[in-house]
Amino acid sequence: MEHKPEIDGLRAIAVAAVVIYHAAPGAMPGGFVGVDVFFVLSGYLITALLVREWAANGRIDFTAFYARRARRLLPALVAMLLGVMLLLAGPMGRHESLVDEAATSSLHALAFLANFHFQASTGGYFDAGAEMRPMLHLWSLAVEEQFYLVYPLLLVALLRFAPGAPARRLAMLALGSLLLAEYWVNIQPERAFYQMPARFWELAAGGLVALSPAAAHAGRLSRVALPAGLALVLLACLQTGAWGPFPGKSAMPVVAGTSLALLAIHRGAVSGWVASLLRSGPMVGLGLVSYSLYLWHWPLLVIAEAAWPEPAGIGLRLLACLAALVLAWASWRFVERPFRRPGIAPARALGAGLAACVLAAVAVAALARIDRLPAEVREISDAARQDLPSILGQCHFDTRDEVRALKPEACHSRPGVPPTYALWGDSHALAWQPYAWWLAEAGDASAAPLTLNSCPPGPGDAGSGDDCVRFNGLALDWLAMRPLDILVIAQRWPIGYSEVGAAPPQLGERVAALSQVLEQLGHVRRILVMGPLPDLSQPAPDCIALGWEDSCSRTAPAHRQRVARAWRELDELARRHPNVELVDPTDYFCDERRCPPARHGFALFWDSNHISASASLGFAEAYAADPARYTRRPIDAAPDTESR
Repeated sequence: MEHKPEIDGLRAIAVAAVVIYHAAPGAMPGGFVGVDVFFVLSGYLITALLVREWAANGRIDFTAFYARRARRLLPALVAMLLGVMLLLAGPMGRHESLVDEAATSSLHALAFLANFHFQASTGGYFDAGAEMRPMLHLWSLAVEEQFYLVYPLLLVALLRFAPGAPARRLAMLALGSLLLAEYWVNIQPERAFYQMPARFWELAAGGLVALSPAAAHAGRLSRVALPAGLALVLLACLQTGAWGPFPGKSAMPVVAGTSLALLAIHRGAVSGWVASLLRSGPMVGLGLVSYSLYLWHWPLLVIAEAAWPEPAGIGLRLLACLAALVLAWASWRFVERPFRRPGIAPARALGAGLAACVLAAVAVAALARIDRLPAEVREISDAARQDLPSILGQCHFDTRDEVRALKPEACHSRPGVPPTYALWGDSHALAWQPYAWWLAEAGDASAAPLTLNSCPPGPGDAGSGDDCVRFNGLALDWLAMRPLDILVIAQRWPIGYSEVGAAPPQLGERVAALSQVLEQLGHVRRILVMGPLPDLSQPAPDCIALGWEDSCSRTAPAHRQRVARAWRELDELARRHPNVELVDPTDYFCDERRCPPARHGFALFWDSNHISASASLGFAEAYAADPARYTRRPIDAAPDTESR
């Protein structure tokens, strides 16, 4: 095909939008739609090539097509995967979770299944935590690869069996894909985002442009299509995030804008300053390296974020993007261009590409197995990852579970013995399970678990969802019918999320909800309310492995300042309920200086905020030895001059 520099200009816009969004999301809140621009461009170029081959030969050489795709995509991809894995396994090798995630994602990417992997393993592309997945951006490459597998066959069928109206049939398929995307985005948003059938309409939009007449004269509509289309793309880059669930109908502006711009280019209506901008040297240059830049920019941003305990500032992120641009140029010059030159038979080129993927997979797996941790550090770090409560799984409710009844008797600490102890709360109550079970064993009693993720104790008509409401209602009914000796209540207290002196969000609501249920639990002899705990800036296993114990932890004075308001609220609660005792674990988890990720020879947390089973059990022994040290006595109310 004739080279059209304006298409390189569109590629430059697409990759710039994505890089800006990843480096500084506030500067371009919808910049992630640059990927959708790439989808439309790919659909246009692939369709134009295949239609031209069909018109010239009456057939399509599928082996040659897939060989061209392999030469276009695989060399730069393999080079990036190996380069990033070398960097991670070398200087970043002690960041094991990052290495493992990169290796797993790389293997899925080499099998063209990265989108399935990320759909299954992430809460969503936009969720917190996704920013620590170095290969997350490869989901879009998998979508394109899957499209390339089915689209040539589909296009041949349309050209052969509907020669008079292939565009009409393709438009119908595109409409079906759009409707599917809109359906999925409202019930299974991750599937709508990651899966090719929900993205097919975007690639098909470019195909429809390629199937439209190219020889039509550049009338008024064609002349305004380019600036109008680019205006729509820019609007989408700035506003798409505010238009509701994505993709689906919220992706229509960027797809329509890209299609309009392509239509103008397709019909030769590329005059004026907008067209001149697209085919200018800097835009064309950026467009030429756009694929490699897309490949390199995200892993380097993730590495910049993970290299230090503190969040990466904008300066460091821009430096990472500049490094990605340099590597992108080198990749284009020394990897992409040499492999694009014809000169090898298609079948051999395709075989070589598949062999490269296999060899790269072996290299990635080997690099992931390099061990750079000292033995004593590995022992504590590995133990922390597995230091979980024994009831996790079958005897604890996850947010994905449908709650219809409480866990069976087999989940009690002594199955067959009527429980007189109980543990109630969210996943932070789950973390206290060894403590509650130790108390029950010391009292020669049985304990029952009443725990559901993200569901703090509250009345049956309160909570964070239908399952939480139902669960708390069942828990209260169960508790009301039993003469309990000890009930341990725990949750993650909202602390330190606002300016000093102001009440953290939800704190008042949480305390009020707890007070409401305590009114119904006057028959319980002792209710132990576990107070707020310190947390870490990174998961404890990573802090230990990376030698960041001090950097990950808070100072003890800072922790006490963060929880002061919560303790005042809880003090008032305890004064109103005589059977309530407030348990303050601070002295066990903090020394005089810091609240570290590990003490007493083991990790105190299994992540950044849930205490480890060893810490829970260790605290039980410390509490039994000196209950007064860890029991907070409500102080008399003092004038509160701080803003509520």
